[in-house]
Amino acid sequence: MTSSTKQPTWVHYLLLLTGIICISWSAILVKLADVSGLGSGFYRLLFGTLGILPVWLYFRKPLTDKKGIWIAVVCGILFAFDIALWNTSILLSKASVSTLLANLAPVWVGIGSLLFLREKPKKIFWIGTVISTIGVGVIVGIRSINDLSLTTGNILSIIASVFYGAYLLTVRKGRVGLDTFTFTTISMVSSTVVLGIICLVSGTQLTNYTSNSWMYLVILGLIPQVVGWLSINQALGHIKPTVASVSLLSQSVFTAIFAYPILGETLTISELSGALLVLTGIYLVNKRG
Repeated sequence: MTSSTKQPTWVHYLLLLTGIICISWSAILVKLADVSGLGSGFYRLLFGTLGILPVWLYFRKPLTDKKGIWIAVVCGILFAFDIALWNTSILLSKASVSTLLANLAPVWVGIGSLLFLREKPKKIFWIGTVISTIGVGVIVGIRSINDLSLTTGNILSIIASVFYGAYLLTVRKGRVGLDTFTFTTISMVSSTVVLGIICLVSGTQLTNYTSNSWMYLVILGLIPQVVGWLSINQALGHIKPTVASVSLLSQSVFTAIFAYPILGETLTISELSGALLVLTGIYLVNKRG
């Protein structure tokens, strides 16, 4: 889109809301697909790539920024590991809890900015980080932490958030010369190849799925991956990053709302309390700048 085609502010917020609602279905669709986390991750990216390629070919611009291309490839690799870990965690935990723990990514972005970009976060960042950490402790259970008996699903969700934080940090550090469609397409192709290799090496079953599984996998690739992230990326070009990043926290809320009638998942009082602390902490982290 050119700068001459200005749109009303409400259109950008509508795009952001649309994107958030779309990606909120990711964890639920992974569970409904009823295949391995690696398998659902691979087909999410494969079908997403097949969905975005025609759009990119139509709008594409000359590829002249070699640095941007390499950054997109690296981001794709990081995103592939994030999806592989997160999708697997979803099958081992509640969809809402996995989504919530994956939202710790802004905390790692802040720490990474301090270590690698020499950006000193404000005091409120550290306050938010402490609050989020306490919230995670409440969700997984203080006794579990003391006994080192965290569930595998919780551990994978937290590790996935580290990879997603690294993804966000890499995008922020070097993506300057590529448009949204080009960067997203290259990144998704890279992610698909990496996850495909992981699936082959690990012997993951990628065929003989039920018709219902294929249906949910296609929806997973087209709605959360393509429609969701393209809507969000387009909105981010017109909405302040701090406002958008805080708004993205509502993903876990929508996931919890949708998961109740569809998956029959409910959060305990302890999990709800921990969720409130995590969201409060991440909100403060996002106000660090």
